[in-house]
Formats: sequence, structure tokens, C-alpha cells
Amino acid sequence: MSEDALQDGEACEETPTEHHPRWLKWVTRISLVIGITALVVTTWIVGPSVILEHLRTIGWVFLGLCGIEILSSICDGTAVYYMSHGPGQPTWRHAVVAQLAGRGVNAVTPGGNLGEALKVSLLSHECSPRRIVAAVMYVNLVAVVISFTVVGVGSAATAFLFDVPTSGAIALCLGGVVGIGIAVGIVVLVRRGMLSTLSNALAHVRIISKKRRESWNKTLEEVDARLRGSDDGAQRRKAIAFILISQSLQKALTYLTVLSAGYALSAGQFLALLSAGVLLGWVSTIIPMGLGISEGGNVALFSVIGAPPALGLALAFARRVNQIVFAVIGFVVLTADRLASRVHGRFSGRSSKWSLGDAQRHAKATHP
Repeated sequence: MSEDALQDGEACEETPTEHHPRWLKWVTRISLVIGITALVVTTWIVGPSVILEHLRTIGWVFLGLCGIEILSSICDGTAVYYMSHGPGQPTWRHAVVAQLAGRGVNAVTPGGNLGEALKVSLLSHECSPRRIVAAVMYVNLVAVVISFTVVGVGSAATAFLFDVPTSGAIALCLGGVVGIGIAVGIVVLVRRGMLSTLSNALAHVRIISKKRRESWNKTLEEVDARLRGSDDGAQRRKAIAFILISQSLQKALTYLTVLSAGYALSAGQFLALLSAGVLLGWVSTIIPMGLGISEGGNVALFSVIGAPPALGLALAFARRVNQIVFAVIGFVVLTADRLASRVHGRFSGRSSKWSLGDAQRHAKATHP
């Protein structure tokens, strides 16, 4: 699709009826209700007293870890802001608030994806939902490509850096190849048009009809055009830079969390933790907070890399507490932003009325 066609398509989709459809309001409400419910349930399962005791044990260091987490989310929100450029672009503040709220919902819900729908619904008040979907997808896809690249390199390196059985070393090397292959495959798919390609594949195996495919592709091609880069390259480069910063902060957070427990990982151990730890994190999103999976997986992982197994258990628990606290922060930030917007709207309305009254009185005094 040409750049002119993309602009024409955006001009057509920027209609008042698409700025904030009713279903987006319900997505926001349902996502928040599910997120808050999941947060309460998870807090109850872990135990409020246990969480408070852990926070007292770590002390002020925990505030620094939360600060890094927030800064990482701000970088991701900034990337979404740059990728959503165009008519009705959300403000930077709204993009960051949506990222914090969405990430908070993801932290406490199964699958870790409900927050993405919340981001889209929050940012589509004045902007085309399709453009916001493309922006959120792009940030997530770049992060996934980076993660799979680290997993690929780290898995292959782990096979040679540690005393792993031959069968395990072969599996790690194959995993490294698969990780790099997936990263490259995502890039190729994005270049070709990921969503349109998926739609065509579903039609080819007759899961959807050709008529449905043609209907879907009208919308999907617009999203694919933004994912491919049929827009301002400067905005895209800025977005990628902030995503790289965010991913670096996430990696640093892992190291600092272990360091706060009193253990310094070697370069090899840290690389192994980043690669296998990422896969473990993805698996653990199947259930809220990865309850049970993170503990057992981390104990086994730390045993393999020669670190204290108890440290793996502590890391899993520290991450869970961090996610609970971060989810609370996300909901609080969203609530504060909504309240601030309503207060600002009321004062703006009063100011407008006062200005109109002053103008009318001035007109009467000037022209009696």
C-alpha cells in the first residue's frame, strides 16, 4: 500500500463514530473489573502479611526496583505515543497512563494479554482504533523479537558455559536456533504484512470464507501498512530507541533483584537466567502471576547454573510481589489521571462560561 493510500485510508477512518465506539467503553470497564478482581484474588492467595514481610525484608531497595519497572513502562508508553502519530494522536501522558494500567492488568490476569485491549480502548477516544492497535502491536512485536534474540543467543551459550549433559546441550543449541529463527520470522512476516498473511492462510485452509477474508483485509492492510513502516521513519526510530531502553531496564531489573537478595550473578549465569528465565516467564503467564510454575522452574534453573536453589525461589516471590505492587500502581495512576481530567474539564467549562459572560457584558457596554 502506498503512502498516499495510507493517508487516504486514515482520513476515511478518522470519523466521529470511530473515535470512541461503545464497545471500547465496555472493553475498558470489563478489563478493569477483571484486573482488579484478579489483583484481589492473587493478593489473598499470596497473603497480605507475607507480602508486607517481604517488603520489610528488602527495605528501601524495593522502591528502586519499582522505580525501574515504572521507568520501563514509561519508555514503552512513549514508544506507543510515537507510533500512534497522526490525526487525533493521544497525548504522551495518556499513552504512558494507558501503558501503566495495561501492564498492571497483564500482571495479574491469565495470558497476560487483557491489558493490551485496555490500552487500545483507553487511547482510542480521539484516534482511529486501528492506528492504536498497530502502535501497541508494534511495540509488543519489537519487544518479542528482542526477547527471542536473547533467548536464542543465551540458550546456545548456556550449552557451552555450564556442565550440561550432551542431550541437554543439543536441546539448548536447537532452542537457540529456534529462538533466532522465530525472531527472524516475525521480522519477515511484518515486512510481508503479518495480519493479511494470517487472514489469507486461514482462508486457504477454509477456516474463514474468501468473502470474510476480503472484508477483514480492508482493515488489516491498514494495520499492516503501519507495522511495515509506511509512515514517518523518524517516529519509528524514536519508538525503537525507547523500546530498546525499556528492554535493557527489564534485564537490569532481573540482575538487581538477585543482587538485592545478596548474590552476584556471573556473566554466564546472568545470560542463562535471561534466556531460560524469559521462557519460564512466558509459560508462567498461563495462570495468574505464574503461581507454582515460577517457583519450581526457578529452583531447577538456579540449580543448573550453579546458583543457590533457594535464591530461585526468592526471585520468583520477589517478582510476584513486584507485579502485585505494580498492578496497584497502574490502577492508582489510571484513577488519578481520570480524576484530574474530570477536574480540569469542570474548571475549563467554568472558565469558558465566565469568558462568554464577560464578552456579553463588554458587548452591551460597548453597544448599548
